Amino acid sequence: MAGNRYTLKDIVQGKPMGHPSHPMFVHFPIAFYVGALGFDVLSRVGSFESAPLAATWLIAGAALFLPVLLLTGLVDWSGMRPGGRARKMANKHMLLQLSAAALFIVTLILRWPDREIAEAKTMWIALEAVGVVAMGIGNYFGGLLIYKMSMRVGETPPSKTIEEPVAS
Repeated sequence: MAGNRYTLKDIVQGKPMGHPSHPMFVHFPIAFYVGALGFDVLSRVGSFESAPLAATWLIAGAALFLPVLLLTGLVDWSGMRPGGRARKMANKHMLLQLSAAALFIVTLILRWPDREIAEAKTMWIALEAVGVVAMGIGNYFGGLLIYKMSMRVGETPPSKTIEEPVAS
């Protein structure tokens, strides 16, 4: 970049920081979703009366990260060649992550009126479990994008590392 001038897209992607921004933000929702499920299960098998309330706030906290994750992910996605291997993998990743987020938002809506009860409802735990599984599979596809397809890793443009045909 001449004179360290970055476009808005460059800033959203994390180029001024020297590393991609999307992977940097995913850790909190992952931890919050898994933690919420853990707290809700703990409320059923242990005696932690505040666990459902703590889980509710974890889900709400994860929801605060969704706009940032959507923005950074969509900006990365928009630079991928339509029909390419990376774009197909990113589509799977995005579909699973959006599904997981939707399940947790539904759970948040359902649980809000009863957030202070001492024992989590079975429906909450079931939705969270499905959400965590969907998120985990989506994370796997995101990991493949980064570690197997070199998407946004290092300084090499993705088009040179991902879309080149394999030599016969």
